[in-house]
Amino acid sequence: MPRLTTQAEETNPKRKGYDFRIDNQLYRSAIGPGREMTIQSSDVQEQGVNVKQNPEDFTSNIGRIYSRNDFSGGSNLDNAHKANGNPNDVTRFWDSESVDVFNTDLGKGYNVQLLHTTEKEQALASAVSHMAVVGTRIYVSDDETLYKSDDGGENWGTVTEGLTAGYQIKGLAAHGDLLYITANNGSAGEIENLTSGGTSTQKMSAAVYDKIFSVKGQLIVSIGNALHAYDGNTTVGAAIVTLPSGQTFTDATDAGAVVLVTATDGRIYSLKDVTGTLTLKGQTEISGEQVTCIVESQGIVFYGTKELQTGSKVIGRLYRANLTVADDLYVLANNQLIKQWDVDGIDNSPNALFTTRDSVYTGIKESGSSSFLWRYYLPTAGIARYYKASAGGTVNNIASVNEKFLFTVSADGVYQQTSVHEQEGFLIAPPADFFTAENKQFVEASIEVEALSDSNTVELYLSNKYEAINDSSDSTWDLEVNVLSGVGEESVQLSRVARYVVAKIVLKSPNQVNSPKFKAFKVRALARPELIVIQIPVNISDRVERPYRKPILVKNLGETIYQSLKEKEGAAITLELYDPAEIVRGVVEKITYPIQSNPNVGSVTQYAILTVRGTRQTTFSQVTSGNVPGVNGFGIMRFG
Repeated sequence: MPRLTTQAEETNPKRKGYDFRIDNQLYRSAIGPGREMTIQSSDVQEQGVNVKQNPEDFTSNIGRIYSRNDFSGGSNLDNAHKANGNPNDVTRFWDSESVDVFNTDLGKGYNVQLLHTTEKEQALASAVSHMAVVGTRIYVSDDETLYKSDDGGENWGTVTEGLTAGYQIKGLAAHGDLLYITANNGSAGEIENLTSGGTSTQKMSAAVYDKIFSVKGQLIVSIGNALHAYDGNTTVGAAIVTLPSGQTFTDATDAGAVVLVTATDGRIYSLKDVTGTLTLKGQTEISGEQVTCIVESQGIVFYGTKELQTGSKVIGRLYRANLTVADDLYVLANNQLIKQWDVDGIDNSPNALFTTRDSVYTGIKESGSSSFLWRYYLPTAGIARYYKASAGGTVNNIASVNEKFLFTVSADGVYQQTSVHEQEGFLIAPPADFFTAENKQFVEASIEVEALSDSNTVELYLSNKYEAINDSSDSTWDLEVNVLSGVGEESVQLSRVARYVVAKIVLKSPNQVNSPKFKAFKVRALARPELIVIQIPVNISDRVERPYRKPILVKNLGETIYQSLKEKEGAAITLELYDPAEIVRGVVEKITYPIQSNPNVGSVTQYAILTVRGTRQTTFSQVTSGNVPGVNGFGIMRFG
């Protein structure tokens, strides 16, 4: 029985009349009139409109559209097209800065605008500061100095109080129309109250008083590692909770059924008012983290934590949870991580929480030169970066007076929201790949805006680098659309081939009087035909044709060739054509039955049609000299 020649037996197969190989076996073709070899791209199957991720994208155009016209779902979505995606993913994005994705003009359609700037209204020298709002009067402490503002934070003045010299203010609490102050010097302390008329009265001086909170119409005060009820006058009750040595209380909030108090021992304590006395009724442990702040909003409890690292790095986290009760014990359940901040060398801990009708705010130091408020939007459960302070410090207090936000940055100052818009802001959409790893041909892009004025512009940058989402200044961002006037909507032609597309929208307001209003963007892509189909007429006769030599007959050679081809049907193979030079990796799609060629003229040539579908691979030229490193030593005369 004849056998087939292998690649290892022939250093130059083409010279011996072989036209191609499948894996390591060599074959001759039967190309001739009516028996042509064809190489063509595989037809691209155009998929139907996918409304799972982009319900707004109905189009009769070929290709697929990636677009977004609502970003109220918040940040931190790192892939637009996930197999296990959430229905809310169509309203989420990756990151933003200095743009408002939640609010919109009342009575108008959704749009994204620039946020307002903030400015420092009062300098603070100390890293320890506290804030309280009594009516519309704002109090802020700076070490042992107390400031107040009666115009919403525009102007500040020093308050004359009766604190003992050298006592640092440790806590402020608004209680009715009074301000309560705790202060100490590490070995002695006092509690004072301050009336709206400016009268300061010392109430207690028997202990080293630390934090003070007003909850459920009652005052509680911490002394060292113990928490006590305080009647607001001259009586401090017995300890309600005593922490391990060296631990302190950090925050308290009225959570409806109970008061929740946080501490550095990683626990949240539940205090219930039992016939006028706050009593411990449960605790929740947050393992491995220190709880720094807490607030309740619309029945949901939010709390911040920090995880200490070596050096100056502190990991910050924001959680939400539900308050549950069993056997008269109140604990937090269904704890869910909302956001984690983790930057080397930075204290990213959230140290204050503030709630409004529809949102919860916290403050984060993100670098040595910038700190931000972050907003969690209750209607969509989305979170995004919000107001910016050009100062690198922890945000310890947040308040809102006269519809303007105020917050303190440690060792820097009190920052207030202004009526001036940011000059520039950006939003980075999640990368999109249309649920396939294949490269796509991106052909056009456009953005929609409300009519622009006052030299405002909206720009669309694109990148095909997935990691570009991590850096708004990455070198791969290319400006593709720049709307200077009108409402946009005009498509710009693209010439990009890649798996992913990432979009960054930049809003600019040179005069900062008003903001451009961005509505939507879209990018259209076409599938690229990466598969090719090769059909080769294969000589399966017993007659062997060789260049410049007489043909010979090898009995049963044709049957051997045909059977070897049939064995490869449906199998993964590597096909190499010698002329034209092609290497294809794929599968043998089918083998036709033997056909006798030209029976009318008595030809005995038989051939079968071999069909291979696969992808092109890199080809290498034949080595014509042995004076190449490794060729003589290993006897390798062909690459590929």
